Amino acid sequence: MSGQAFSVLNSFSSMKAQKDLYFTNIGLNKTLGKLSSGKRIVEAADDAAGLAIASSLNADALALDQAVRNANDGIAIVQIADGALSKLNDLLLRGVTLAEQSASDTVGTKEKQTLNVEYRQILNELNRVVSVANFKGERLFSVSNSFTKGVYVGDTQFASFITISIGGTRGAGTAALGLSNAGLTSFSAISTQSEAIRTLSLLKTAVASISTWRGSLGAQQNRLVNAVGIIQVQGLNIKAAESAITDANMAEEIVNMTKWNILMQSGMSSLAQANASSQMVLQLLR
Repeated sequence: MSGQAFSVLNSFSSMKAQKDLYFTNIGLNKTLGKLSSGKRIVEAADDAAGLAIASSLNADALALDQAVRNANDGIAIVQIADGALSKLNDLLLRGVTLAEQSASDTVGTKEKQTLNVEYRQILNELNRVVSVANFKGERLFSVSNSFTKGVYVGDTQFASFITISIGGTRGAGTAALGLSNAGLTSFSAISTQSEAIRTLSLLKTAVASISTWRGSLGAQQNRLVNAVGIIQVQGLNIKAAESAITDANMAEEIVNMTKWNILMQSGMSSLAQANASSQMVLQLLR
C-alpha cells in the first residue's frame, strides 16, 4: 500500500496481516490434523481423487480379510469330516484284527462269538459316528446327498467361490461311506470262520473307501490353505497401496508444522504492529 495516507478509519496493513494470519492458521490446523491422525488425507478437501481410490482399496482389503476367515471356516469343516473319518478308519482296522483272529481255526467257537460281540459294537459305533458328525448342526454325511458348501473368497470387484464337497448320495450311517455296497451291513458278523473270511474282504473295501474320501478331503483342505496364503498376500499389497495414498509423510509434516508456527508467531507480531501504527496519528494532535 505505498503512498497510503494515514487513516484512523481503516488500517489496510492490519487487514492484510489478518488475512495472512487466517491462511496460516488453516495451514497449521491441517498439519496438526495430519500429525495427530497419521493420515495425509484427513478430509475430502485434502485429496478428493485420492480419497475415492483409497476408500475402494480399503473396502477390498476388508473384504479379503473376511475371505480369509471364510476360508478358515471351510478348512474347519474339512478337518471335522477328516477327523471323523480318521476314527472310522481306526474302528475298521480294529475290525480287521478281530476278523483275522476269528478266521483262524486256533480260535474256538465260544471265542469267535466273543469276538463277534465286539465286532458288532464296532459296527454300531461306525454308524453312530457317521450319523452325528456335523458342522453347526448340519450333518456332514448326508442321508440323501453330498454335503456341499461354497466358500466365498472374492473381493468387492470380482466374485469367487471355492466349493467343498463331502460324501455322496448313498445314505447315512455305514451306507454313506459306501460300506453297504460292500455288503458290510447285510453280512456283519465274524462268529464263524467263513463269515470272518468274507468280512475281511469287505473291511478291505471299506478301508479303501475311507482312504479315498480322506484323500479328497486332504486335497480340498490344501486348496483352501493355499487360497488363504494367496488372499493374505493380495490383501497385504492392497493395504500397501492404500497406505501410499493416505498415510502422511511424518518428516515432511513436522517441517510444515515448524514453518506454520514461525509464520503464526510472525503474523501475530505483524498484526500487533499494524494495529499500533494507527495510534501514531494521535501524535499529530499533541
